[in-house]
Amino acid sequence: MVDILIFVYENFFASGIYPTHSVLQNRLFAAGFREDEVEETLAWLENISPLSPAERDTDLSHPVCQRCLEPSEFERIGAAGWGFIAFLENNQILSAAQRELILSGIMTLDEPEVDLDRLKLIVLMVLWRQGYSLEALLVEELIHYQDWILQ
Repeated sequence: MVDILIFVYENFFASGIYPTHSVLQNRLFAAGFREDEVEETLAWLENISPLSPAERDTDLSHPVCQRCLEPSEFERIGAAGWGFIAFLENNQILSAAQRELILSGIMTLDEPEVDLDRLKLIVLMVLWRQGYSLEALLVEELIHYQDWILQ
């Protein structure tokens, strides 16, 4: 699935427009991806579809509350991944609802651990799928987050 997400990112992200299901499916088949992989990825992308207005207006965050991860969630993303998500949320790049979409998307992946590069890809996909216009500066920050922290 991650290979397909990378393909989608590389081929559609720059346009800023999320393609229709049929266009995306046709392009993935034309690129040589297997039908079961394509269907699994399209279902995953469907699960991170844009939030409804009611979901967007729901405030899952509170200034004195903090989201704690389930042990299985922490095992999947690790301290670096959780730090990255917290960084994005604390800097208002992600809302609490988007954070939950990201965590849900990670938990549905068929991988025991998600490294920071894959997490960044998932974050970009969720924000893009949500219809947020991502400025080049934000994308650069997401991609080079770890380098920035080390300085």
